[in-house]
Amino acid sequence: MPYLIIKDYYKQIQEANLQQILTNNNSLLLSTELASEEEAKSMLRQKYDVSKEFTPTSKWNILLTYNGGDRVYLDAATYIPANNYSIGEFTLYNSIVYRCTTATTGVFNPADWALIGNQYDIYYAKYPESLFQYDNYYSVGDIVFWDNKIYTCKTATKSRTHDSNLQYYRIENIPPINVAPNDPKSGQSYWTEQSTYTIPANTNINNQTYWSLGDNRDQKMVQVLVDIVIYHLHSRIAPQNVPKLREERYMGIKEMAVATKNGLMYSETSAMGWLQACAYGYKTPSLPLIYKRGNIIRYGGNIKLINAY
Repeated sequence: MPYLIIKDYYKQIQEANLQQILTNNNSLLLSTELASEEEAKSMLRQKYDVSKEFTPTSKWNILLTYNGGDRVYLDAATYIPANNYSIGEFTLYNSIVYRCTTATTGVFNPADWALIGNQYDIYYAKYPESLFQYDNYYSVGDIVFWDNKIYTCKTATKSRTHDSNLQYYRIENIPPINVAPNDPKSGQSYWTEQSTYTIPANTNINNQTYWSLGDNRDQKMVQVLVDIVIYHLHSRIAPQNVPKLREERYMGIKEMAVATKNGLMYSETSAMGWLQACAYGYKTPSLPLIYKRGNIIRYGGNIKLINAY
């Protein structure tokens, strides 16, 4: 399932124009989305845990179970007066999703339906506990949520002094003050696994104990990915005649690109330029850093000495 939904595009291109470049081929949109996701991931995965950001945005299904952090959107088949609807069925009427409460047919009667929400509204599954953070200070007994499981702290966080940091010589070598609960090497020394967490099937999306109305994606990433997809859709039609707006939103003004030892650096206002800036540390997106075997991969220089005479 893709990261984007169709509504994401309408902020940057009119629906009619999108269908025109798609030639009404929705499978083309899906394949271009997946390729564009990989293009973005390839520039970020050396530094960021892209698997935690690029999670699917799937159509909500009340019959399925969900994990903490899962993201869904509302949609249903359009209401047809000639159909017979049973209790529990969903339909779409005037861009609103409803669930049948009384078996019905004929002209739509709101009294026979429970309003669920607007078409394409996005919800995300709540975490049962606070999400584990590498830089938090935890005490014995603190409870966290991580990798779809609940854990209890059994070894308190130990702070580090400047003198101890000097032993690592460079900033990027300093390990985080915490070990992730699922760390295969040391996780069990610091955390006790309590249980796996899932939202049960047949849980209404309006149940605020489990679901929150809102979008848990990085909104700049959504915008950037839409620009990349639209650019590639245009280039399929006329590679030598991509509209100037789409080209500039993808890579900026060509003449302003700067040659460096790492290749061309594009304007940070473009999709590719923003991804480059994130990769090289000039921009800081709200994405989790990579975590491997107890250490976050960081970028920096030598640890500053604090000398006294």
